[in-house]
Amino acid sequence: MRVLGIVGSPHKDGNTAMLVKTVLEGAHENGHETFLFNLIDFKIEPLSSAEGKKVSYPEDDMVRLYPYIETMGALVLGTPIYYDNVSDRTKIFIDRLHYYSKTHGEEYRSRFPDNVKAATIITYEWENSEGYDEVLKWLNQTLEGYWRMRIVGSLKADSTTKKPVKERKDLLEKARQLGRSL
Repeated sequence: MRVLGIVGSPHKDGNTAMLVKTVLEGAHENGHETFLFNLIDFKIEPLSSAEGKKVSYPEDDMVRLYPYIETMGALVLGTPIYYDNVSDRTKIFIDRLHYYSKTHGEEYRSRFPDNVKAATIITYEWENSEGYDEVLKWLNQTLEGYWRMRIVGSLKADSTTKKPVKERKDLLEKARQLGRSL
């Protein structure tokens, strides 16, 4: 199975990236083919539409991701929380998955694989382990509702300024186990 890892953080070696990479390592240990993409390396524009017109899909770097999206068996999506929500890059990536929605046409919808498993990750500085549950719920419901992905697990890393992910062996082991479960 092909496992696609998407990092929505601008920090390639930061907390979010470390967790996504560790989930992918666990998947790789189980024999899965893994691919990691940092959205900071892609110029992906938001969708636009004029009133009463169809959505316009910019011709940008998102097209480089389509072959991976269309052949994935699992998605690992990680985002830091900025201003109480997913990062701008993560939101634009999710919005651009609209390309595969029914409203764009069944031809495009049929390109999106069925039975995709998904793992979601959020990281944030707030010292509240219960923080941002609603954001994580929204993220999971969006992937399930629009693209029929099956959420197999989620990870949250709070207090990342005081307790960076690289120092949290228990969390890294949970990430590895999540990857093995894909």
